[in-house]
Amino acid sequence: MPFATAALAVALGAALLDWLAVARDALALERIAKPAVIVALIGVALAAGGPFDLGRWLLLAALVASLAGDALLLPPGRFVPGLVAFLVAQLAYLGRFLLRPASIAGLAVGLIAAGGLLARAGRPILGGAARAGLRLPVAIYLTAICAMAVAATATGAAATGSLATIAGAWLFVASDTALGWDRFVAPPATPGRETTLRRLAVIVPYHLGQVLLVASLTG
Repeated sequence: MPFATAALAVALGAALLDWLAVARDALALERIAKPAVIVALIGVALAAGGPFDLGRWLLLAALVASLAGDALLLPPGRFVPGLVAFLVAQLAYLGRFLLRPASIAGLAVGLIAAGGLLARAGRPILGGAARAGLRLPVAIYLTAICAMAVAATATGAAATGSLATIAGAWLFVASDTALGWDRFVAPPATPGRETTLRRLAVIVPYHLGQVLLVASLTG
């Protein structure tokens, strides 16, 4: 799969460019580099070996929805449409994981981790979302992404799974948790370095998570 390998390398290179764009507040470069990451990962999914079955279609649906979400959340950002796009992505990933064998022990670990996350970060995020009039959509999204991560942990812990699946899913969760905390809990960031660091805390784990998920699901 030389094309898939090359596309994965392009995705990593585009991710590095996007992080640089965020660090330097170079919006013109970010508008190119950020979607390029997911476009390259779509290339990986298309070029990977194996049957073009329901699992492959679900992975492609997750990536296409992520691409839409990326475009919608580029500054200045359209939060609710972006949230809906990523909700579709999480449900597609969840469906993909439900097609794989699962480990009961992995399921238990995933449920404990999700419960801890919701107790520590989910409650204040939902409180802030309620004050912004967005409690229901944010609650639905939190439920979906936690379900995705639990399913990824259960399948990743199975004999046919991989640790990359688990790491990718929880990096995705970490990214969205950072985004929700920044938007609904943390005080407004001071323009400059603080804003940049907060944005990097969202985008870096997001890209790493997507890369690991695609690599593990197509390998």
